[in-house]
Amino acid sequence: MKNGLKWGISSVFAIATFTILSKYLLQHFSVGWLLLASGLGIILLLQRTKKNWNVYKGWGKKEWKLVFTLAMLSGAYNICFFLGLNFLPASIMAMLLGLSPLLLILRTCQIEKRKPMALEAASGLSAITGAYLMLGVRLQSYSLIGIACGIGALVFVTNTAILTGRMRDKINASEAVFTKQSSKILFGCIGILMWSKVPASTPSSIAILWILLIIIGGLNMLASFTVSKTAFALPPLPFENILLLNIPIVAIFDIWLFNDYLHPAQWVGVFLMATSAIIGIYSGEERLEAI
Repeated sequence: MKNGLKWGISSVFAIATFTILSKYLLQHFSVGWLLLASGLGIILLLQRTKKNWNVYKGWGKKEWKLVFTLAMLSGAYNICFFLGLNFLPASIMAMLLGLSPLLLILRTCQIEKRKPMALEAASGLSAITGAYLMLGVRLQSYSLIGIACGIGALVFVTNTAILTGRMRDKINASEAVFTKQSSKILFGCIGILMWSKVPASTPSSIAILWILLIIIGGLNMLASFTVSKTAFALPPLPFENILLLNIPIVAIFDIWLFNDYLHPAQWVGVFLMATSAIIGIYSGEERLEAI
């Protein structure tokens, strides 16, 4: 549990930084470029993957099917995430993803054929209330396309979290990251072919923006690794809830950098989402049975 919390806290800061920087770069680059940049960290894993290739050749249909499913879920999540971030404030996008614990509770209980435990239910209720306050107060001012993408990202990230945790006996964290990075490159190339936008400014400004885009790749690689380590170490609900702690960080920087406005009721919602995270971390939920 302690190792899981350590990796989870590292993930919180990596995800918050990645979200804010991505929001900024989406003003200058299309979604495809950010997806492609997010997958550049795969270069660091090529040598390790090549070394273990004989192991992968021994995998059966089941292992390859799991890896393919993880790649597609991860790719679909990232497309929805970047599209949602393009249309919505970063804090609202983070909030929508913050509903993942609720879906996890329902899905986990369905897998284990049981009713929610008391703290699981309390965590879910706090998240629902917080999300209602954050979104409902100014619903008419937010893009419906962005909300739809946010809901799509929520569904895909929830299923990715469950699958990653249950694959812990089949693949290690590095292999999970390699799979996710590969899907980003694939979907990024498709996105660039469909629609490409690059910055048009002074040479020095353009150079800085391209450097920041490369940094996005490093941040995403770091986040993917720490998130995978957390998913292997913690049950689904504590895993997703500890990641919710990035919401207050994102909300503060969203206001500071992008002049977004949060109504006082929305700040109450931020507090409730963070409270949901703390309750969920100590819910007592155990890890799902490995596949």
